[in-house]
Amino acid sequence: MRYLTGILVLAVLAILIGAGCERKIVNEVVAEPPPGTTAACFTCHNDSDFGFALLAARQGYEQSKHGTGDTYGRNRLNSSRYQACEKCHTNEGFVAAVTGVPASGESFSRIGCFTCHKPHTSGSLQLRWTSAVTIADGTIFNMGEGNLCARCHQARENVNTYVKDSLILTERFGPHHSTQADLLLGTNGYEYDGYEYESGGHQSAEDGCLHCHMAPSVYATGGHTFYLEDEANEYENVKGCNTCHGGGVDELNYEGKQTEVAGLLDHLGDLLVNAGLMTWIDEGGEMVLLPTDSALAETAEQAGAVFNFLYVHDDGSLGIHNPDYAVGLLESSIEYLEGAKAPTRVHDGPIAAH
Repeated sequence: MRYLTGILVLAVLAILIGAGCERKIVNEVVAEPPPGTTAACFTCHNDSDFGFALLAARQGYEQSKHGTGDTYGRNRLNSSRYQACEKCHTNEGFVAAVTGVPASGESFSRIGCFTCHKPHTSGSLQLRWTSAVTIADGTIFNMGEGNLCARCHQARENVNTYVKDSLILTERFGPHHSTQADLLLGTNGYEYDGYEYESGGHQSAEDGCLHCHMAPSVYATGGHTFYLEDEANEYENVKGCNTCHGGGVDELNYEGKQTEVAGLLDHLGDLLVNAGLMTWIDEGGEMVLLPTDSALAETAEQAGAVFNFLYVHDDGSLGIHNPDYAVGLLESSIEYLEGAKAPTRVHDGPIAAH
């Protein structure tokens, strides 16, 4: 029996060697491999520097939010209402959206290497998408390879048509949890008449998001982790920041901007709760601040304050993507609700809603 098993193994190996691997997956020109070999596969899948670079990218990605998240369950197989979510929450949905070839619907998986790259098709590690992206309010996001991020990391609603008078709120009201591209550009927030809004300079960052989020680093930051902070090691990756700021940045809370934004979020959140427009909800042991279901926002300005809170909060950077615009949206919302310009409150701890 052992003898027969050995013969079968040798037969399988012979078939594999004879078939070879015809797909080039490298980002460089290489010589055609000898007939009947698997040399093309090992151009990338090897123990050379390039092979280790691919391994490091994969290991980093496996620690990332994209690589570990469970929202890929938001697809049509679980609910018909999730079909619109597939294009950003699943590998198959994203590929279908950028290629125009509909997803089969037979299975859906989380975002992975081949979601953003197509090496077995293109013969390189180029991105699937690099074209400019039009966000919900019509503003064009065009920041090189960062355009791939903006395909999904943008608001789902155009504030100019979404926020209006006499609006009945639901827990799902808001721009969606992905306003990074909007905030980076300084657009699509609810802007009050008579308030002058400013915008920061991160629009000049080469390749946008990638400039900082993929900056080379140590610990579980940078690269394909996309993280800027490793809390376990008390480390913040500010290398991308310092290429523009001349080495003057030693923490993400640059010039106290995150502290300022956190305080303004707390202040605005309190006002919205007192106005009955937002409510603390227990979601699996975590308290989150959501729009009050069925509450009436009598004016667009009231609804706009809720929209602005969610816009800045759900961006997740505590405003650092564009501190000036984030502060402007929050301060103007507070000013409207209070009837007078509110002072900035110093924040002394993590906001419970974040």
